[in-house]
Amino acid sequence: MVIKDTRPRYPRRGPSCMLVLFVILGVVLSVFVMINRDDVRAVIIPTAIPTPTRSATEYALLADLSEQDGEYTDAIDYYKTAIRLDATRPEFYIRLINLLVARNRAEEAIEAAEQVTILAPDNDRVWTAVASAYLANGTRLEDIGDPAGASLQYAQAWQAAREAININAENATAYAYAAGGLVLQGSPDKYAQAQELADFAIYLEPNNPWARYYMATVFVYLGEYTQAITQLQLGIEADPTIPDLYYSLAYNYYADSNVPLAIVTLEDALAIAPDYAPAYDGLAHMYLQLGEDALAEENAIKSVELNPNVARAQGRLGEAYFRRSNFPKAVEHLELAVQMYGEPTALNARFFNMLASSYYRTDTNLCDKATPLFQQVIEVSPVESPTAVQAVEGLELCRLASLGTTP
Repeated sequence: MVIKDTRPRYPRRGPSCMLVLFVILGVVLSVFVMINRDDVRAVIIPTAIPTPTRSATEYALLADLSEQDGEYTDAIDYYKTAIRLDATRPEFYIRLINLLVARNRAEEAIEAAEQVTILAPDNDRVWTAVASAYLANGTRLEDIGDPAGASLQYAQAWQAAREAININAENATAYAYAAGGLVLQGSPDKYAQAQELADFAIYLEPNNPWARYYMATVFVYLGEYTQAITQLQLGIEADPTIPDLYYSLAYNYYADSNVPLAIVTLEDALAIAPDYAPAYDGLAHMYLQLGEDALAEENAIKSVELNPNVARAQGRLGEAYFRRSNFPKAVEHLELAVQMYGEPTALNARFFNMLASSYYRTDTNLCDKATPLFQQVIEVSPVESPTAVQAVEGLELCRLASLGTTP
């Protein structure tokens, strides 16, 4: 038996060769990175890719979808952005104008209209949209007590509609707007021509709601309320989503002494357009006729909240407060109405009269404000009218107050 007596190996001293190689490689790489840091950064950190910009067409699509969802403010903003990106597309302007008109933003609609007529003067749909903008702005000016300015806007609507008709003689809506632009000027010598235009619009498109609406408007100016009612009912059958049709129908029921049906019709308008301010104002008016002053006040408040720039609505709210003996609040809103109207007429003198009476009933020391108003009312009102009689009584009360003998 052979026994090998092999001596054990001694442990290795110092780092291994592989470790040394790794350390040397690391040092070399570090030096390389320090020398070429910009190049290395470009390789390691990717170049930022900018967020793709949406096209004008995409913004127009977003606007259309927002409009369908009832997000009208967003839709308007999207259309404006689409126009900024591509101002050569008349369709964007047409949609924007129509939406602005529907949302009671007539002044902005006029601005867009002035731009698009330069862009596409040979497009009948452009001129039709422009006519609608002028009609809407005329209504706005009437609301703030400027009938002269409103008449000028209606005349421009007539001219724009004529441009559309000259380009396309089968544009039924243009004929309807032309009829509106004529009749709303309030000149009886224009009523016959307006009726012919509205009638031809109906001939071209029997189911055109605006043709029916403006034919009804002509009948209203002619005092033929039953025929106006028929036209408006046909307009609602053609398109039940237009609140203006219901509002006009309600006032024709009112003219026909059917206040309950007028109230129901105004409620129908609010069912399809909950933020339609004229319907609330109409309800306030109807409830005042019925002596339901609390309901009148409630609806009048909603009307002025939605659109404070309507002299008639401010006056109606003031009247509701007046009839409920809340004279300080009546003063607040009647002052706004009177300020917008500027001067009393036979139609609005009652608001001037109520303001003067509210001054007196709030504080007899306010008779220095009330007296001139009473005098103006007397000047514009028929002598035997209730408004004139009340103004005379108010003057007498202020005279007695000045003598210290107030009843």
